[in-house]
Amino acid sequence: MNSFLFSGYARLPQDVSHQALYKRVGVVVEVDRTGRVIRCTSTLIMDLARDFLNRLLSGRSVLTERAEIEQLVRYYYRGHSQSALIFALRKVFEAVDQSPLVLGDTVEAPPGADVVTAQPADAPSAGQHVQAGRAKSRQN
Repeated sequence: MNSFLFSGYARLPQDVSHQALYKRVGVVVEVDRTGRVIRCTSTLIMDLARDFLNRLLSGRSVLTERAEIEQLVRYYYRGHSQSALIFALRKVFEAVDQSPLVLGDTVEAPPGADVVTAQPADAPSAGQHVQAGRAKSRQN
């Protein structure tokens, strides 16, 4: 297997048409071993919105481009679910931080699995992600 799948969920705002049906929005991201997004989907109702989010995130790194991903969603995704999508993406980033992409060989692989042996040279460590997140929340 050459990719990982991560998901994150967030509560939808009251003024979103599909809030009564779903209550939450989910974002699922498939990334390669370097942390680059291969594909992305969501529980957004409209095909166009799901496709747009996929195009917006594809090729971006969930390891080194987190701030840029959030800025792209804030700038280009102008739907009512914007803040929920950003929160769900932050949950994706938290899941990435607990994965072999960040933790490397410290996560036990199932028998027969291809083990990730090294991170990309420019990938920050899990501690750097946490420190960057705390610094950003102090700024807000």
